[in-house]
Amino acid sequence: MHKILPALLVACLCLSGCSLLHKKKTPAAPAAPRAPAVKTEAEVQAEKQVDKLAEQLKNASPGKRAKAAYDLGELGPAAKRAALELAGLLADPKEEVRAYAADALTKIGPGAKNAVPALANALADPNDNVRGYAANALAKIGLEARDAVPELIKSLRDRNPTVRGYAANALGDISHAIWEALPSLSRELRDADPKVRMRAAQQLGELETKTKLIVAGLTVAMTDRNAKVRSCAVMSLGKTGAGAKSAVPALSKALQDSDEWVRTYASEALIKIDRDGR
Repeated sequence: MHKILPALLVACLCLSGCSLLHKKKTPAAPAAPRAPAVKTEAEVQAEKQVDKLAEQLKNASPGKRAKAAYDLGELGPAAKRAALELAGLLADPKEEVRAYAADALTKIGPGAKNAVPALANALADPNDNVRGYAANALAKIGLEARDAVPELIKSLRDRNPTVRGYAANALGDISHAIWEALPSLSRELRDADPKVRMRAAQQLGELETKTKLIVAGLTVAMTDRNAKVRSCAVMSLGKTGAGAKSAVPALSKALQDSDEWVRTYASEALIKIDRDGR
């Protein structure tokens, strides 16, 4: 009798296990669809205004195209739905139209991320204002403008010192945005989903490469003949924080620069690099 009980228990467990395996799973109820966000009357009117101005960007008159670009810029981030149309104007035959378009994209900010390729090309524009506004727009876009880093580094050798300064500022803002993105990517490296971990690892590698390029470019810009450009480069390295550790020797040398602002920014950058590296 005692020998039969264990056998019966095993048989019961096997039968119950088989019944669970072959039992049909009840399909989960589909998630209720999200109700579309209701736009306010003001939002609807703003979109209509943006669409109307976007149509004016195609006007045969250069003056009207420029005015439409200016007006879109005055709307700021609300004009992001016209970013691609403004990006198209960066190839306009009239330089004033190109300049107004680049300035408008600056005022739209991160919402103009779709314009990054066109803005990167505009860094080679023959007009100083267009190149400067394009660099400034990339600065305002931030992290999403990281693909423009190689072109911005080339702009550190631009013939115009103002453009060189804007390019240095843009590189600093992009590097700062990169460092802000690192904590969330580091968390994703520990995610339960291997696809998330793989994507995070790829993005971290890409950002590390971009940061090295930025630091190398800004270190070269610290030797610029123009003091304002040197100060912009030093200040931008400070924004990069611990990622600019390789620039410490150059920053230490900049403490002896003839310009007061360069010396001040170099001191601040060294303090930030040291603090962030702890």
